[in-house]
Amino acid sequence: MRSVAIPLVFCLTHLLTGLAYGQAAAEPSDSGKPKIFALVAAFGDRLGFVTEVQSTGSHLAPYKRATAGVQSGILNRIVLHSLDNAIATIHPDSKRIYLSLSLASVNAAAPSQHETAAIDAIVAALEKMPERLEWDRIVVATPAYRALELDGLAGRMQGFGLFVNPLCHGCGFNDDGAAVRPGNVEAVTSEGETIRAQTYVAPFSYIDVWILDPKTLAILDKQERLDNQKLAEPKYKPVSTNVEQYLGSRLAGLIDLSISQAVTHSELNSRQGKVEVGEPIKIDPKIDRK
Repeated sequence: MRSVAIPLVFCLTHLLTGLAYGQAAAEPSDSGKPKIFALVAAFGDRLGFVTEVQSTGSHLAPYKRATAGVQSGILNRIVLHSLDNAIATIHPDSKRIYLSLSLASVNAAAPSQHETAAIDAIVAALEKMPERLEWDRIVVATPAYRALELDGLAGRMQGFGLFVNPLCHGCGFNDDGAAVRPGNVEAVTSEGETIRAQTYVAPFSYIDVWILDPKTLAILDKQERLDNQKLAEPKYKPVSTNVEQYLGSRLAGLIDLSISQAVTHSELNSRQGKVEVGEPIKIDPKIDRK
């Protein structure tokens, strides 16, 4: 695991260094005031690595788990970059504000409580920012958590990382120990071909995107995305392809997809039948509703 994790972290760090966000928004097409969106990335500085191992009849889950640190702020940077692109697609005339929060204290909570602890910590930080009263929406991205196994991946996974399945389930083997039956998992080669794989590596992106009202900090919407892409192993083509760089690029692309889909299906997208951003209307409970 260490031989994959450390080079991948290094390559991912350099891959994300060139990402740009926070560029000036396009000029509005009319005289109306452009909407203001505050984008908040609240990810830690660690990637998860989970490997399936041979079960020996134990009741313990047959997985080996590890984490590896990345350069401070790198994960928040890629998340902000993806949030910026997603909002710009829906509201090209908008103004975007970028916030990056560290949630180291959230790690003290049980994994199943990380989502609640994260959004509570973010709301507490936003309460101290009076400038939020000028914003139209706050868009927050945090790691999601899933306890159960899903789509060939282990349970108890969250955030970003790699799942490695080196075992060939249901395969037969010849006298040399090589698998002689095709695998039963759909996986993608580096050339974009979908094959039936015996083993695979799967970058994963488990995220929550929260939409908050800036004035009340009420949660208006929450979109959860649990995405992965199974990559055929052990051969990577062309031969000159650097494996760690290849995996880092796939992971970065998967994160971008997760965030894009979450924002597209949120209440921010009026094309999904949602209401445009507007001022809240106070209703007098004494009004006769007959």
